[in-house]
Amino acid sequence: MFNFYQMTDPEIQRLLKLPKQVSDPPTKNWRTEELHRRKDFGLVSKDGESRFRAFARQHVRFPENFSVGLEYEPDDGSDSVILLRCNGPHGDFNRAVDPTHPHYHSHIHTASAEAIEAGERAESRAAITCEFSNVKEAIRFFLNAVAVDANDQARFFEDDLRATLFDQMEFES
Repeated sequence: MFNFYQMTDPEIQRLLKLPKQVSDPPTKNWRTEELHRRKDFGLVSKDGESRFRAFARQHVRFPENFSVGLEYEPDDGSDSVILLRCNGPHGDFNRAVDPTHPHYHSHIHTASAEAIEAGERAESRAAITCEFSNVKEAIRFFLNAVAVDANDQARFFEDDLRATLFDQMEFES
């Protein structure tokens, strides 16, 4: 059972929109662990009151299968809460073949008070999006969606923000 304090939807939205800066920079290169590439980094609200962990994952064999997310780390001893995940299509999560299901498309999981109150993962609900179609676009979208300082974006995510013709294949070389 999760030890979440009760979050309201306005509190979730406030945390997402809170201006943030990088507190623990990501490594320049992606780290490979088994079948995923990954980057992790820390964020803190500009007022220093709230801490977050951010992550990016991408499947090595299926580059369209990725996740970029934000996890809130409360300082009151309660469990961390994933507030947002920007995912590529990954199909069979629910074991139901339903092409209209969000997991068959790029989609965004956003935490909700309703999911928390129901005992589900905070970000269990998803909506289809056209905001991104690959991991680089998802990182660009994510950094803006969670209000990461523009100077920190340029400083720490230069390679991830640079679009290339080969975004889907870069990590294979």
